Amino acid sequence: MQNRCFLAIDVNDHVKVNVKVTQRHVKEREADVKIVEPENLHFTVRFLGNMTEDQVKRVIDALKPLLEGELSSNVSVQGTGFFGPLHAPRIIWVGVGDGKLYIKGLFARISMKLDEIGFKTEEKEAVPHITIARVRSERNINMLREIISKERESF
Repeated sequence: MQNRCFLAIDVNDHVKVNVKVTQRHVKEREADVKIVEPENLHFTVRFLGNMTEDQVKRVIDALKPLLEGELSSNVSVQGTGFFGPLHAPRIIWVGVGDGKLYIKGLFARISMKLDEIGFKTEEKEAVPHITIARVRSERNINMLREIISKERESF
């Protein structure tokens, strides 16, 4: 049996409080979005695709020594963005503020280790982010774009 897998880093309560403020601003625009629940908030590191249990074990075994004692709580969020075309964004996210170099370095070390065990590096550079909402439809999409632009400048 295969499962859809990705690597993620949990976020601390301070980050969750800041994300909640941005999520509230998104909801106030009455766009048709699904807000990510606080317990599901995380920094997305890398999507791995469908994997067998043996593949998952290989990844865990390879990354565990690399990550032990590595996670830092000195990371904050800053700015918003989206994935998908401008006229139809699909994913709304917040980026990394303090700790951006740390997170990018960690992503690079993880990618190198994954390459060593046969997982190809993604073509595009990783964007350290926390998905905060998924867009369901185009209802009030202009209002949503407005808040993304505003938060991008002031978060």
